Amino acid sequence: MIAEVLLPTFIIVGIGWSLGRLAHAPSRPLAQAAFWILSPALIFESLRTAQLPLSVALAVIAFTAVHYLGMFALSLPVGRRLFPGERGARAATSLVLTFGNNGNLGLPILLFAYGQAGVDVGVVFLAANAVLLSTLGVAIASWDGGIRWRSAVGNLLRVPWPYAVAGALVFRVVGFPPLLARATGLLAQGAIPLLLLLLGLELAHVRAAQMARQAGGLSLLRLLGGGALAWALAWAFGAEGLVRGSLILQGSVPSAVNAFLLAVQYDRRPDLAASVLLLSTLLSVGTLSLTLFLLGIAG
Repeated sequence: MIAEVLLPTFIIVGIGWSLGRLAHAPSRPLAQAAFWILSPALIFESLRTAQLPLSVALAVIAFTAVHYLGMFALSLPVGRRLFPGERGARAATSLVLTFGNNGNLGLPILLFAYGQAGVDVGVVFLAANAVLLSTLGVAIASWDGGIRWRSAVGNLLRVPWPYAVAGALVFRVVGFPPLLARATGLLAQGAIPLLLLLLGLELAHVRAAQMARQAGGLSLLRLLGGGALAWALAWAFGAEGLVRGSLILQGSVPSAVNAFLLAVQYDRRPDLAASVLLLSTLLSVGTLSLTLFLLGIAG
């Protein structure tokens, strides 16, 4: 069962990696399509049709916020210890430890592990992640430039995910035309394979020879620390069954592609962020297998 969950996911990532290495395919067009169209469609359609009670959705949002803030708090002393006096590296450390790959990797794993019900939980997690990435993430990446929280809120308004969330909530109440629902449904179905291909394409641009020395420790801290915190929070929140498993898996994923992209955008040790992205993704094959086993998804 573990192989049935992880193998299809990493096969598609491998196809994307091969496309990037052998055909030198650029990732930007796919990234733009995923960012502006398919990811918002997936969030919109999943939230619009989700059968999650409001209380569960609010608990997922609270779990996400506490998990991310907990990992951010952990990253601060780690960054100071590893990179004293090097603010760019400390910002990169906070980015790669705080933000997990909940979209590109987390949603496909939930789909194979729990079906659409797992994706429904994961999408709420992803929507909260999008808000935090657009505010806290940008603040971390640009902190040396003296960013203000007003600017962070402005960044949030420039990304499509909050509008997808708001639209889904509105159309859950007023109804959505069936013809349009078919279109958004098709777009949503294309999001998960595209996100996996995009992850592979991004990993293809990372060279092992450029691996930062501290990447191994940070990768393990992201996977094991994030996973341990997710287990503890799931217990503290009283989560059970499918919701519990989905939250733990989303909290246990490797470092996010978007953390790497922010490090590149703001020149915060992109070599370090790329190294952690690559290594944590490779190591996650083992750690996610263990997590699935502990959750009883084995056989």
